[in-house]
Amino acid sequence: MPKIKLIRQVIASTILLLTLAPQSRQVAQEAPISNFLLNVSCVNAGTGNWNSQTQDISIERAVYTSRMFMGPGDSSASMTCRIKPNKEDLIFQTLTLEFGMRDNDQGSPPVEVNLYLDGFKAESRTVSAGGKDLILVDVTNTSNIALETICSSQNQYCRRVYFWEASLQGIPAPE
Repeated sequence: MPKIKLIRQVIASTILLLTLAPQSRQVAQEAPISNFLLNVSCVNAGTGNWNSQTQDISIERAVYTSRMFMGPGDSSASMTCRIKPNKEDLIFQTLTLEFGMRDNDQGSPPVEVNLYLDGFKAESRTVSAGGKDLILVDVTNTSNIALETICSSQNQYCRRVYFWEASLQGIPAPE
């Protein structure tokens, strides 16, 4: 009887020890780091203009804080940004763009917003006065991003497209 009691205690202790002991080493995951698009190397690639400018705007009767705009005028505006390699030693994984045209730009023709990844068109959206849109894309294997805004009318002036989110999310590059 004492032998059986001892064996039960050993088994119970072993089970308890295995339950409490860590089974495998957990790998720490890096938290994604967000970087404003214009913090990487960007160049002008069109006739219109774009600029980094913080400004509160109204879209769909809500206030957004725009961080940059692209003004196609009566033609187009475009920029190209190199995201790989970059000086921050980050591996970018996702590009998030949220944009729109102001409520008070009624009368402006719609503007087409195109996104190119390494020269190939990846996304295209059309926004009108008071409208907004979102683009979310994987850029893990992308070296260059190009953004283009095209006025839908060659006879009328198109207003600016405002971006309140234009960010690259990434993780630190391994050392």
